[in-house]
Amino acid sequence: MSALRILVGGCLALAALSGLASSELSPASADELVKFDAAAPRLGHVETPLAGAESARGAPLRGYLTKPNGRGLFPAVVLLHSCLGLPAARRSIADMVAGWGYVALFVDDFATRGIKETCAVDFPEGVSDAFGALAFLARLPFVDPERIAAVGWSQGADTALEIASSRFAAAFEAPGGARFKAAAAFYPPCANLGGAGLKIPTLVLVGEQDDVTPAADCERLGQAQPGDASRMKLVVYPRARHGFDNPEFAGGVRVSGMWLAYDRGAAERANSELRDFLAAKLAR
Repeated sequence: MSALRILVGGCLALAALSGLASSELSPASADELVKFDAAAPRLGHVETPLAGAESARGAPLRGYLTKPNGRGLFPAVVLLHSCLGLPAARRSIADMVAGWGYVALFVDDFATRGIKETCAVDFPEGVSDAFGALAFLARLPFVDPERIAAVGWSQGADTALEIASSRFAAAFEAPGGARFKAAAAFYPPCANLGGAGLKIPTLVLVGEQDDVTPAADCERLGQAQPGDASRMKLVVYPRARHGFDNPEFAGGVRVSGMWLAYDRGAAERANSELRDFLAAKLAR
């Protein structure tokens, strides 16, 4: 069974990214429901994990778009949810990212497919959904198509690492040749990637005591990167568990035999790491 299939606890952990003073944020416009299609892989490029995801090709999707006030051109971030779908804190996460100066598109993988959750099964459609979001953003007149990143949590973080590995980049085309420029993954199942090389700057944030998606797997992934250790930045938070950025797990919660716990200090540091990473990698 893949690490992705045991992300039940991690699927619950997508929640508000907190801890930044409001003075650090810029006003953002209200979010807008938008519709777009999942990317259709080019003929001859369908392979694992896209194999078996035939229904994902060109599937209609929806998402929520939040943009900074102003005309742009803005960098943008594709936000990828967990196996339980969009989090209750979707608006606060998107508002925070937009407040940093990025157009935020929270992809809803499930609504148009009639799916409630995918915690007990793999979800290969996540890759084509993310590239569909990239293509949608690249067409917007206020988005800079050369400065788009992917950020995911748990199952969405698995997709973010697949994007970073560029194993499927050749399978998708976006307007003007747009590509993801960077990726960030909150407590991803690094073992799923094996020793694949990362092709774009990647930030991995995980708890030292995470027994759902162990930090040791991510350490091995970092060690497997040949010749360019700067390609992946791994931050391991001491004593932190899976879902360390979710205030709902204050005091610790056991879900399906897994211990999930909010760690305010780790959450605040992770927010700062993400903010600084995006600022550096999506700079003009």
